[in-house]
Amino acid sequence: MGVKIETGTALTDSIEKAIEKIVETAKANPDQALPTERNLSESLGVTRHAVRKALDRLESEGRIWRHVGRGTFPGPRPAADPLDPRSIARHTTPKEIAEARRILEPQLAAAAALRATPAQIDAIEDALRRCATARSVDVYEVADEAFHRAVAVASGSTLLLSLFETINVARREIAWGAMRNSALKPERRDKFTGEHEPIVRAIRARDGEAAWAAMLAHMETIKDIYDEIDRAKLAGRNLIAL
Repeated sequence: MGVKIETGTALTDSIEKAIEKIVETAKANPDQALPTERNLSESLGVTRHAVRKALDRLESEGRIWRHVGRGTFPGPRPAADPLDPRSIARHTTPKEIAEARRILEPQLAAAAALRATPAQIDAIEDALRRCATARSVDVYEVADEAFHRAVAVASGSTLLLSLFETINVARREIAWGAMRNSALKPERRDKFTGEHEPIVRAIRARDGEAAWAAMLAHMETIKDIYDEIDRAKLAGRNLIAL
């Protein structure tokens, strides 16, 4: 890049101007991410904190837009297509996904307790057993997704199921990725499975209130883990160590 910050200038303004030059060059290929914060700090000879502060200001002015897990891009943030789940995924964050799941999935569990057929309850319990016996991240991830989808299907609501699938696409696109190995360490897999069990018991007992409360408690755990991972990323710590 070859852009250096001159001494004796206002630091944030200088960094911003330097990054603006990079942004102008990048506009020729708007789908290509800008250099990472680390690369910018090394190239410009300043701290990552200083780079982040300048990027924050540029984003607030619509000069750049950022997507968690994908990078920083030139220009204003493009509009999401509400009919395209993957487009929605490109415009959301792990925090938003956790919030959406916290709103939707307890209601799905409550509805499942009232409406699930015996076969649907068997499918939920089968997914729970697969979660409990999973010995790898890949196997657990498939079983966990099957568990939550089985609950959503058992809700008996086509519209709520479609909302679940939209959120699930976003979760796979950005909330997992580099997070999955950290979020699904063996002890956390055991905790998640332990939280699945009261959900299944409540659905089997046709207790909508208990199913709602058990799923809400599970969603709170997931939200706390996403928050922890986000804090680690901001602090530059290794996600796998969490």
